[in-house]
Amino acid sequence: MGSLLALAACAEQDGVCQIETLGDLPVLNKYGSPIVGVTINGHDAAMIVDSGADLSMISEGPSKAFGLSDTGRILNLSGVTGGMLAPVMEADKMGLGSGTSGKVYLTQAKRSFGGMIAGRPIVGLFGADFLGAYDVMFDLPAGKIGLYKLSGCKNPTPTWEGPSSKVDWYRLGLHGRRIGMTMRLNGKNIDAMLDSGSWHTTVLPGQARRAGVSKDALAQDFPLTSSGVNGERKSGGRLHRFASLQIGDEIYPNPMLGVEALETDGDALLGADFLRHNRVWISYRHEELHIQRLKPPEQDHTFELKIKRKNTPGAVVVPVQRLPSAPPVTSP
Repeated sequence: MGSLLALAACAEQDGVCQIETLGDLPVLNKYGSPIVGVTINGHDAAMIVDSGADLSMISEGPSKAFGLSDTGRILNLSGVTGGMLAPVMEADKMGLGSGTSGKVYLTQAKRSFGGMIAGRPIVGLFGADFLGAYDVMFDLPAGKIGLYKLSGCKNPTPTWEGPSSKVDWYRLGLHGRRIGMTMRLNGKNIDAMLDSGSWHTTVLPGQARRAGVSKDALAQDFPLTSSGVNGERKSGGRLHRFASLQIGDEIYPNPMLGVEALETDGDALLGADFLRHNRVWISYRHEELHIQRLKPPEQDHTFELKIKRKNTPGAVVVPVQRLPSAPPVTSP
């Protein structure tokens, strides 16, 4: 989809920083995983931006309604609540931001990705197969996402003003498309994946225990449920307030995080709640993540959560929406 990009430039000392860009993509929602507007075969639609998914996807209904063609390929997708077989579909053209591209491939899912937003149906997601071709700038506090290709830029975040902190990351998954990093939970190292498709940051029970949280303590916390690639809901998780979470040099005090047994190969999920309160720049080429914190720690509400009780006393439903992130396997 490189043909989507238009060339811009900004002056830098001793040279020129060239930035290819689609322009700022408006984020259509204020909470949860970011959603942007697209056109698919001329139809207006919306898609979730999901850094934790290997593949870009579209729901079965819109795939048929928009006239996508079946390529004959089948993939086996797995996620936190189970798996499914999915055909690979082809769209003749897709529009995003100021650009339009032809021949776009999307994996078709039987599950629904949501209802309507800004008059557009939410039909699927952009995964790491698409995002990995760019530098991705999440500025969700300002309601926008930028997709860039940089050349000759000494500043790794050339559209930002002010300081930022750097976090080195490593590649996860069979194809190395997902973003892994080490965080510190209550001062203990844990492995994590940056996952904009997860509404809320979630750690594994074993990681919580290493951070000093007992099973008895978790049993007193709020219960939560999650949904996954196959649309099934999974219960058994808890919401717990930890003492601290450190991401690179940035320390977030008293975060409320999910604790749940997820099928993530031992990785916590650093979710959209983190992105909603911080500017985050992802360089896939240099395997760097840059964080620009917008408020000092004492005023930072990054990992706070508004709890909505449903039906039974003490119950809480948190949409820790997990879409496919495990490596796909081609089936005959």
